[in-house]
Amino acid sequence: MRTVSRIISLAPTQTEIVAALDRLGNLIGVTENCDFPDGVEHIPRFGSWYAPDLRRVIAAAPDLVCTFGSHHEEVRDTLLEAGISVVHGDPKSVRESLEAILELAEILDCQDVGATLVEGLQERLERVDRFVHDTGPALRPMVFRIMHWKPLITVGSGSFQHDAVERAGGRNLMGDGPAPYYVCDPTAVRSRNPEVIFFCEPFIKPLLEKDPLWREIRAVRNGRVHVYDCGLTCRSGPRIVDMVERLCEALYPGCAL
Repeated sequence: MRTVSRIISLAPTQTEIVAALDRLGNLIGVTENCDFPDGVEHIPRFGSWYAPDLRRVIAAAPDLVCTFGSHHEEVRDTLLEAGISVVHGDPKSVRESLEAILELAEILDCQDVGATLVEGLQERLERVDRFVHDTGPALRPMVFRIMHWKPLITVGSGSFQHDAVERAGGRNLMGDGPAPYYVCDPTAVRSRNPEVIFFCEPFIKPLLEKDPLWREIRAVRNGRVHVYDCGLTCRSGPRIVDMVERLCEALYPGCAL
């Protein structure tokens, strides 16, 4: 196996995985959006996740570039054509997120570190699973995830965020939608009347509380609107388990994980 000692990560999720595998010191480049964990701020930037500077990436001659998601499929292909080794992540579930950690651990030749990390994450998920199993499907609250405010974008089945909601013991309000991420109608949300709403942009909460349509929805009326850090809600790295736990605690106040 070829030694991988010079890594460029073009996605926050991948950066977090590399760091969790104790290979932060091998990162020679990240993007402007990579903000976790501590120490990553000192690593050179190669553009943003949305628009990575591929010319500089190729010129840096890394041993491996980490890309992520459908947005990076063209980026991946461009790098492969330039002779750069790439590992591409695009998990559709919490389980696939853990599998992606193991895959990268194998590529970086730190399988033991990866196995220990994933074992710990899996144990935490199993505690959530036991709690949710004991709760029963009929009691699981309807949850609406706001990805973007205008237009109103949510998550459907086939996204790791949908699976995180379900794994935490919720029922994704719009899980029957046409795509993993899609624009939805606010009136449809009102008619389905979710019990819990969450998002990662703090400015949305006062808008919900003032809007006549939204403030009559159960989640807003009962104060069950939650704001989480984007690093928890939008990334499928090791902290996805933190998100599942936090969401489970929000859905079931008083639950002890």
